[in-house]
Amino acid sequence: MHALFAGLLTLTSFALSVLANPVPEPLEHPDWSKVFIRNPKYFGSGCPWGTVDATLAPDGSYLNLAFSQYEAQVYKGSKPNEAHKNCQLSFELHFPQGWAVTLYETTFTGFVKLDPKVTALQSATYHFGGHPKDTATFKCPKPSGWKGPLTQSYSCTDQLLLHSFVWSSCKGTYETLFINTSIDVDNSKNRKGSGFINTETAEAVVAQLYRCQWRRC
Repeated sequence: MHALFAGLLTLTSFALSVLANPVPEPLEHPDWSKVFIRNPKYFGSGCPWGTVDATLAPDGSYLNLAFSQYEAQVYKGSKPNEAHKNCQLSFELHFPQGWAVTLYETTFTGFVKLDPKVTALQSATYHFGGHPKDTATFKCPKPSGWKGPLTQSYSCTDQLLLHSFVWSSCKGTYETLFINTSIDVDNSKNRKGSGFINTETAEAVVAQLYRCQWRRC
């Protein structure tokens, strides 16, 4: 697992679009030989050690996180801790001085099955070390999640607006990146109803995909 994460974050470059709609376009980026990740850590009710797999896209444009034990459910008589699961991840992100990085988009992939009036939501927040109040939040689907009756595989994308971007510092050396993800199911409006959400499809494809953007400081 550590070896897998060590080469994980040769993350790609994106520059800000000059258009009102912020669709980044690949322009400048740091020297990839000087961009890497160390000391990966993760914990939470949805990700015991050894249950998270991370891979980097061939072109380095995004980070995939796949979970093998990340699911939440409710049913008549279920316990509260079954309805909410989370996973907190952190990485030491090393990159050259004079550059900053942000996460601007995520795609959640999984399966959801909900009885009438039962709801489900998947979300993630992130921030860089030393600035816990400067956070960005992704939610799928916005604004309040899925509502039953519903049974489907899903692929849900959330993109931040420019003013919501949270950037690392430009100091170089390293920044600690924190990502906190969660999945929730709620049957408070139908106590006899049941619901289930997980973060992998039947084909076990990636559950969470994060796109990154770089800029010169």
